[in-house]
Amino acid sequence: MKAIFSYPALIFSVLFYSCGGSGEQQASEDTTSADSTSASESITLQEAWATDTIMQTPESVIYNENSGAIYVANIGAVNAEGADGDGFISKMTPEGEVSELRWVEGLNDPKGMGIYDNKLYVTDIREVAVINLEDGSIENTYAVDGAGFLNDITIDEDGIVYITDSNTDKIHTLNNGEIGTWMSDSTLQRPNGLYAERDQILLASAGGGFFAPISKDNQQVGEHWIDNIPSADGIIKTRDGKYIVSTWQGEIHYLDPESKESQKLSDTKADKINSADIGYVPDQELVLVPTFYDNRVVAYKISKGNS
Repeated sequence: MKAIFSYPALIFSVLFYSCGGSGEQQASEDTTSADSTSASESITLQEAWATDTIMQTPESVIYNENSGAIYVANIGAVNAEGADGDGFISKMTPEGEVSELRWVEGLNDPKGMGIYDNKLYVTDIREVAVINLEDGSIENTYAVDGAGFLNDITIDEDGIVYITDSNTDKIHTLNNGEIGTWMSDSTLQRPNGLYAERDQILLASAGGGFFAPISKDNQQVGEHWIDNIPSADGIIKTRDGKYIVSTWQGEIHYLDPESKESQKLSDTKADKINSADIGYVPDQELVLVPTFYDNRVVAYKISKGNS
């Protein structure tokens, strides 16, 4: 996932493994009830709205709190090479209206996104594109040497951009216009989703199927907060300090960081509906889910009650 700050077949396998697929598939009923552990607070998701199937392989969604706009990264046509120029960014409202389907065009396979200083940072296979949020122009691109498949982005409060490379078990940084490698470690196990905090970077590991913190001090993966979530993908933090983690195959999990108790909030694998890199609208408590091959964005309202 991506923090937001403002400053004053071969084809199938390539996408499946690059975007978070681990190969493990369990068909189960769609559910919005607690699953893995009991918790004092029961959390459910209720669908608020959904777009028509007008997206083209939507992989990531992000909300801009400053403007109220939602941005959706569309991969476009699914193909083995990826660098085909048919990727684009859509612009939406929190009410589910698509204001500009092709707001930014000319990308290849855009995925993870982050916002900082009125710029939208987007991974695009082996480079990071920087888009001006005022006019949608692509201001710059930064190639990452040796990149295999850049996936998610998060940005910390100092403006350092962190980028996962799922194919090489690396996390890169973009800092003051310079690309560097922050971490290269097999324990990342196909790193995908990221979420930046002051002293740590939270990781959703696609290959390892876990959600865990990484210390900024020593770049060590800490104790896993959630395990057994194959194809772990997006991360959001709710306004009351809880975490929600998606899996590309179609699950959404909730974690209380104090008790470390988790719940499975939804599971759409049986319906073949993915849940890729999720976003969040805090004022409305909406979880925004890009459904990948299902070609929609679906918004779910977080509801809470005592169990």
